[in-house]
Amino acid sequence: MPRVLITGASSGVGAAAARAFAAAGHDVALVARSTEGLERVADVVRGHGAQALVLALDVADQAALDAAVAAVEREWGGLDVAVSNAAAMAFGPFVQVPKEDFDRTVEVTFLGAVNMVRATLPALERSGGVLVITGSINAFAPLPGFAAYAASKHALRSFIRSLRIELRSRRSRVRVAIVNPGAIDTPVWRSVTSATGRLPRTPPQGYSAEAIADALVAVAAWPRKEMVIGMEAKFWQTIWRIRPLDD
Repeated sequence: MPRVLITGASSGVGAAAARAFAAAGHDVALVARSTEGLERVADVVRGHGAQALVLALDVADQAALDAAVAAVEREWGGLDVAVSNAAAMAFGPFVQVPKEDFDRTVEVTFLGAVNMVRATLPALERSGGVLVITGSINAFAPLPGFAAYAASKHALRSFIRSLRIELRSRRSRVRVAIVNPGAIDTPVWRSVTSATGRLPRTPPQGYSAEAIADALVAVAAWPRKEMVIGMEAKFWQTIWRIRPLDD
């Protein structure tokens, strides 16, 4: 079976992606901080007849990520797909968001993704595998109240595009894809930190974690550079292209 590692796999898009990859015939290594959440997802993966490997860690910990990838290669003989999905979010005006909340958002959403790429890239080079990134429409259309998250996703998109150029220049077999969803209904909205006590609006109906998971599986099988998911996301992408809100 193809072998996939997913960060942020204990809930939301990561958990949905684990189910979708398992249903598509992949063994799945699950990475997140919550052992309890990972074990629940692992049971679902095994229910599809796939193997599951639970790796409880914080993506801010490079050494732990390196050890996790080594464990996957030791157990399964290699790694074919790595999905970077872990994220954190702080909501509120920049001047009111506590430094620790802002910094943690960047640490998980951007630097955690960089750590994951650093850890998995050698294994993907050996297998000629695929690196899949869960991006965000905020990488194109930053909205007020999400400065830390938007900055992290902008930085991540630029990092991945630079990496893609480097991989192509040395004829690497690794392929890289980014999936950019709009607002979707996941547990991140219930764990978001708020500087004012007011939470962002609930994502519109019809935007599900499963829809994004299906896109992640699709680009892993047939890599494309980048795709935007959801009509609202495409709307904001168009608005920012025609008339940026910061003009």
